[in-house]
Amino acid sequence: MESAGFGRGQQFWAAVLTSTPQPVGAVCAYIAVEEINGLLPFSFAFAAGAMLALVVAELGPEAYAAGGRLIVAAGTLAGAAAMLALAALLGV
Repeated sequence: MESAGFGRGQQFWAAVLTSTPQPVGAVCAYIAVEEINGLLPFSFAFAAGAMLALVVAELGPEAYAAGGRLIVAAGTLAGAAAMLALAALLGV
């Protein structure tokens, strides 16, 4: 927004206004999960899929441009190894 010519005050209030629905959504999600216990694994799966899609779509191309295939492959393998180790450690 700064590059578009908006001042700091306008940027602040835009951030505040776009964040106002978040507490309502959090309360709705809490109530839904409390009422339907079986919904929790699907909620986590949806959130994980959304984050994975974001990483692949947004960060992947930047990583390839900055570091090349070898760096991206090494980072992906290190991340996968860390997730596997944590899953084994935590028993999930």
